[in-house]
Amino acid sequence: MQKPLSIRPTKEIQKKLEKLIEIEKMEKSALLRKILDKGMDQELKKCALELFRNKKVSLAKAAEIAGVSIREMMEIIRKEGVPLHITAEDLQEDYEAAME
Repeated sequence: MQKPLSIRPTKEIQKKLEKLIEIEKMEKSALLRKILDKGMDQELKKCALELFRNKKVSLAKAAEIAGVSIREMMEIIRKEGVPLHITAEDLQEDYEAAME
């Protein structure tokens, strides 16, 4: 069972929400879940990219954090122009982690 989540939207957010409800023809709660899910996905990808950029996590861990495949994470990294600073040891560790 889902637990309710309560927020107090600003007037601007409320206006945008009403506009989207009209356009999408969705119930408010369904629309908010959709928007929240998309936003959280984007934020996780952003965090994973930053952690990888700062060499705090491996490529595999960044992909795990972002909730994407290693190949997708490599594409995100490439699009952002971040060097892939991957060593043979990193590849071996990622391979072993994937095999577990």
